[in-house]
Amino acid sequence: MELTFKVAGLDEIKQWIMGLGPEAYVIEPEMLKNMVKAELQKALVKYESIGPAFRKENILEQRVEYIR
Repeated sequence: MELTFKVAGLDEIKQWIMGLGPEAYVIEPEMLKNMVKAELQKALVKYESIGPAFRKENILEQRVEYIR
């Protein structure tokens, strides 16, 4: 699916694209593609030092069983 919009500038459309998360992919213009990539790289740096919120092996241990 391809969409075309007229916007005030690349910053405006970059924010809109970032709000779509992994559902969006910029094909062109190349400058916008690079702006989105840089923004995602900045976000990744913030999360690299954070460990996972849970460990998969503990999921079943934390589950609550309800007996009727």
